[in-house]
Amino acid sequence: MAIVTACNQQELAQQLNSIRIARVLSVLPPMQQQLLHLIPLMLQVNHADLPGALNEKTPCGIDFFSLTDEAIQACNAMSLGVPVEVQASSTAFEGVYAMGSSASFGQNPQSDIDVWLVYKNELTRKDLELISYKNKLLTEWFAGFDFEVNFYLVHPMQFREPSVLAHIQSLGVEHSGSSQHWLLLEEFYRSHIRLAGKTVAWWPSANQDITRQYPHLLYLGDVTSLPAAEYFGASLWQLYKGLNKPHKALLKVLLLETYAFEYPDTTLITQQIWQMCEQQNFSCDNDAYLLLYYRIERYLLAQNDNSRLEIVRRCFYLKSGVMLSQWSLQNELDWRGNKMQQLVDQWNWSPELIATLDNSIYWHSGQLKWFNQQLSELLLTSYKNLLQFASTQALSDRMRVEELGLLARKLHTYFSDDDHILQPLNRLWSLSTQEAQLTVRYCNVASRFYLYRQKQPEGAQVETQTSELAGVNTTQVIHEADNVCSLVAWAVMNGLATADTKWSQVGRGSRRADKLGYLSRKLIPVLHNVPVVLKRHLSEPWFYQKIVFVVNVDDDPTVNWQGQELMFDYIDLNVLSFGRDKTNLLSSIAVVCLNSWGEWQSHRFSGDTALLEAISFIILGLKRSDEKLDLSIISCSAKLKQPIFNQLKALLLRCYGLMKKVNQTNTLMHQITVGEYRYGMYFNSLGMMYRKIDTTVKKDLVENLVLARPELIDDPYASVPSVIQQFVATGAKQYFLRERNDILDVFIVDENNQLTQQQYQDVSMKDFVGKESHLYVFNQRQQRLPVFNMPQFFQLSRIEGELQVIPFGLSDDEMGTAF
Repeated sequence: MAIVTACNQQELAQQLNSIRIARVLSVLPPMQQQLLHLIPLMLQVNHADLPGALNEKTPCGIDFFSLTDEAIQACNAMSLGVPVEVQASSTAFEGVYAMGSSASFGQNPQSDIDVWLVYKNELTRKDLELISYKNKLLTEWFAGFDFEVNFYLVHPMQFREPSVLAHIQSLGVEHSGSSQHWLLLEEFYRSHIRLAGKTVAWWPSANQDITRQYPHLLYLGDVTSLPAAEYFGASLWQLYKGLNKPHKALLKVLLLETYAFEYPDTTLITQQIWQMCEQQNFSCDNDAYLLLYYRIERYLLAQNDNSRLEIVRRCFYLKSGVMLSQWSLQNELDWRGNKMQQLVDQWNWSPELIATLDNSIYWHSGQLKWFNQQLSELLLTSYKNLLQFASTQALSDRMRVEELGLLARKLHTYFSDDDHILQPLNRLWSLSTQEAQLTVRYCNVASRFYLYRQKQPEGAQVETQTSELAGVNTTQVIHEADNVCSLVAWAVMNGLATADTKWSQVGRGSRRADKLGYLSRKLIPVLHNVPVVLKRHLSEPWFYQKIVFVVNVDDDPTVNWQGQELMFDYIDLNVLSFGRDKTNLLSSIAVVCLNSWGEWQSHRFSGDTALLEAISFIILGLKRSDEKLDLSIISCSAKLKQPIFNQLKALLLRCYGLMKKVNQTNTLMHQITVGEYRYGMYFNSLGMMYRKIDTTVKKDLVENLVLARPELIDDPYASVPSVIQQFVATGAKQYFLRERNDILDVFIVDENNQLTQQQYQDVSMKDFVGKESHLYVFNQRQQRLPVFNMPQFFQLSRIEGELQVIPFGLSDDEMGTAF
């Protein structure tokens, strides 16, 4: 009886697999159909006429591979040579499988193909490096045909034995690292398609013993008992994935929330699919993505949460790529059409809404901003619910705390409520965010600036809310800020403002419009050419990579200047204290800056000491900057642009040089005259402060003094390793750890650079980091801080006699990779 049952299960699995292959081919264009058939062949052999065959030593071969007629036809169609011999003496792979949205309601014309290569246990690290390089070549070759194929190496035991986790790729753009484990396997089970190799034994009764009796089966692990400890890491990973594809991530995060709500009596979608297979139900209802939607729908209806459900429906529709308002004979082969029409009828969607969704590639910035806000709010709501669920659990022992910190740091940029951070606008499906006309309006009551995508009439009211995507029109605010420079920088950064965009401000004339246009064009090359963020950057204190000083974008004292600019330069006059009235010609300073974490920020300073405040604000972030620092100055002055640029540039470079020279025990001073007063700028290892100087004291007596660090005896930093001061940065909590015999020294620097010291006995560094991370994540009532602003952990290690600061848990190889 057991043999009959096992054979029957294999037949059901193969029947579902055949249906999925037919479905994925029915949606793909003819060229991509051919390419899909070629994937197994390219991994079976290293053939000179096939892509990726540069190194004949690269392991290849798939268990139970057979050359199909479809693969031969694909070779001929793509003008590739058909290998005479395809059987390998030894095989490198147990199987090749597509997984994800392929062959489901989630497959759309832009969907990629994720391919798992389950490799043999005996392959060496060198073997895997050769295979990875071949995979890279294959990905590039497929991309040449507008077909995105991503390959992932999977150890056959990685889901069953924690000891083999070292073989898994580290956290990256396309790899979840240690953040999810069983949930990833569950997604594979419910969505995979066998392209070649062993049949996956994914049915509920399968176990590790089945492969002994049936060598052609592959068993990866049991997912029927998902550990609660994994939900937090998986939700964090999905939030990160949502930075690029929030509609897709929203569905997966809500599925996690649904699973968590049902825990511990969770019925997995994998189990539902198998039950339907046993009932011989292979209709479109037996689809991983459709069942995912149904599970979320049932959960949200039970919660009476219709607002979230409506956005989920739109995400599901958009993810499918089925455009009902543009249905044609060409789409008749799409097996999902009739079912999707039934769904939108049940949802009572209007033809106008369907048409708006189908035209998502032409959404303007207002529609994008509205939908992005809805997605972000829903993602955070789900995350908070999952966080509450996970707070009663321990963090997964599989999840590396250092990877938790990297994910959280990346998310902080996008979900921070800091008004000064310039948030990226996700283009979603839209081909362009460019706007022909942008208008600024200032509201005296709110003391804020508002941005609109078209010219606004004088009497129009500020309208910031709308409840319907199709109703987002030109009267809606698409961005707001406390200063106009932030609006312009945000528009430039997100592609709304180009060199051809026309600017205006309500209540202001053409001179103001010209100034906004000038600032916009000057910011374009600065904001669009940004360096890559590496893991090293996210695991270390931030520093500035780009700084833009924007001068006189508001009031402009230079309008009253009647002289000639050549005379101004020749006489070497001071723009900060000009003429008989000692006028400061800098009315305001806006600082637009990019830090090494990839965060753009904008800050405005006004008044006579605006420049001093701006320098004091940025100076600590300059201490760790390297020679690649991009320091720009944009003078929006009507006159004297060059003198202002020259003097400001010289001052900033001077301050940068002084900050680089200071150490733990000294203070450097620079004198500057602003308006009627003389100021001393005092630089030490924790930043810069300024104060007025008695003008009766001769200038040469106070200029460029090297002073002892004031109050050094009472300075808490005096008793700690000096190397710590090189790493302090405002806005992030930092732990510096040093192991000495049985004692763990802990130096804690808070968000305001206040230092405390602690000592622990018989506590390992790893245990301490794990405990503190858990407390930080799940004890938010005491912390009162955003969960994404995770503390950073550093190890103090003596290397070749010198004490150095090393990010905890990350290898040099990992830190050099992009994230």
